[in-house]
Amino acid sequence: MAAPAHMGRPMGADGDRTRRRIKAAAMKHIADVGYANATMKAIAREAQLTSAAIYHYFPSKESLVVATLASVQDELIGRLQEAAERATTLIDRLTAILEEALACVEDYPSVTRFEASISYETSRHPDLSALRSRRREAEETLYGRLVSDAVADGELLPEVDEQSLVDVILSISSGLVYLSATSVPERHRSAVRAFEAILATGLPVADK
Repeated sequence: MAAPAHMGRPMGADGDRTRRRIKAAAMKHIADVGYANATMKAIAREAQLTSAAIYHYFPSKESLVVATLASVQDELIGRLQEAAERATTLIDRLTAILEEALACVEDYPSVTRFEASISYETSRHPDLSALRSRRREAEETLYGRLVSDAVADGELLPEVDEQSLVDVILSISSGLVYLSATSVPERHRSAVRAFEAILATGLPVADK
């Protein structure tokens, strides 16, 4: 995530790499100061680029934030989906998702604070609102599929209310994201471990 020390567009760097560099700087800066206080000039300093280089790729702060949010959400959701496929039972799949979420936060320490800052702007920016809705729908689809698979495989009791269970998982997941954005990493990690312990003993699993 660190940018080279010199200013301006890096010699020989392709456009995609420069865009990633700008997005990384935008995510960190907005996580630190909030969307309203963020400026393209400050983001350029964070990226160690000139303001002209920033505007070459993104004509406005909103376009940069929309692109940054879209990129980070696509990557995170993709990683969670891949993690779910590395296990077979519902408990193991949910645990794999939690562990991958921790890894995402380690890779992008600013991501939850960035997303939290953006959440306050959705009423004024339809594109940001649409992206947050897409994120929620993707997560609900993922958890819904895992719960449905568990019922079909006989892992969960057939009479379980699938939507209610998905809603509980989504609510806890959202709470963990909020905790990550507002507390220290150790507290967030401890909460994840506590949820994993609950998963191991507290779901309405069928007797085998």
